[in-house]
Amino acid sequence: MGNPAASFFAFGTGILRRGCLAGLAIGAFVGACANTDQNLERQRLLEELNSAGSKPAQCKPKILESCYDGPQGTSGRGLCKDGTRTCSDDAVWGACSGQVTPVKELCNRKDDDCDGIVDNDFEREGATCTIGKGECKSSGVWKCNADGKGATCDAPQPSIKAEVCDGLDNDCDDKIDEDVPGTGVACQTGKVGVCAPGVMQCLGGRVQCVANVQPSQEICNNLDDDCNNVVDDRCLTAEEAAKLKNK
Repeated sequence: MGNPAASFFAFGTGILRRGCLAGLAIGAFVGACANTDQNLERQRLLEELNSAGSKPAQCKPKILESCYDGPQGTSGRGLCKDGTRTCSDDAVWGACSGQVTPVKELCNRKDDDCDGIVDNDFEREGATCTIGKGECKSSGVWKCNADGKGATCDAPQPSIKAEVCDGLDNDCDDKIDEDVPGTGVACQTGKVGVCAPGVMQCLGGRVQCVANVQPSQEICNNLDDDCNNVVDDRCLTAEEAAKLKNK
C-alpha cells in the first residue's frame, strides 16, 4: 500500500497547479503560483487557447488602449482615426469604440475613403464649369449634390434666342447666322449684266442682296459676263475661253 501522505500531497499539488494555470489561486496560495515554470506554462496555455479561437484574447482588467480595424496605413488619413477598447472585468477586450474606417467616397469636400485625396472620382467642388453653346454659354462652379453621389454645375440656365444676322450663334446650335428671317429669297443687286440677279443673304452682320454670279471673262454669248453694261465687248469664243481657263 502506498504512502497516504505522499498521495495526498500529490493530489493537493495537482489542484494547486491547475488553479495556477487557470489563474484562480487566491489567498495564501497566490505565492505558490510564482514558480517560473508554471507561469510560462500558463502563458503557453493561454496562447494555445487564443490561437485556437476558443476564447478571446486576455488582458488586464480596466486597461484602455487604442484600436483600429481599417486597412493598414489609412488611420490618420482623411476622416479615418483610431478608436479605443477597454479590458473588461472578465479579462476580455471589449469592442473598438469611436474608430472611423474607410467608406465609399462621397462628394462632400472630405476624404471618406482615406486615400489622401478629397472627392476623387467627382468634379472638384468650387472649380469653374460652363454649360450651353454659343451665346447661350453660361458659367458657374461645381457643387456637390445633397446626397453626395455627384456634382452639378450651378451655372444659370441660358435662354435660347431666335437667330439674327449679327455674326453670332444666337440659337446656340453651333451654327452662325443660319436661317435668318428674310434670307434665301431672290433679289436684284442693282448691278448690270449677269451680276444683276441675286439672293438675300446674311453677310457681314446684315441681310443684303448677294449676286448669284460674279463678273468673269466676257464670252461671245449675248450676255454681259463682265458686268460692265456692254454685251460681248472684246469677247472670246467658248473654245477660246475654255483654252484660257485650262492654261
